[in-house]
Amino acid sequence: MRKFSEYFTVFFFYRLAGIILLLSGLVFYLFWGIEYSGWTDSGLISFVVPLILLGLLTIWLGNEKEKESRKLVKK
Repeated sequence: MRKFSEYFTVFFFYRLAGIILLLSGLVFYLFWGIEYSGWTDSGLISFVVPLILLGLLTIWLGNEKEKESRKLVKK
């Protein structure tokens, strides 16, 4: 049986924060587009694109940090 600390690592929280940012950007864009028919509104896009990019970059950062950590442990 795995320990609690094996599941909830720093890398898990990087990925969780990334997923939250990514989903919040996508859900906000869909909600705004459906509610106000503003699919190409520049204000909406300038708000949503950084959320989605930060989400993707945070997920990538978590994966890279975990790979780096595993390399250090093997040595």
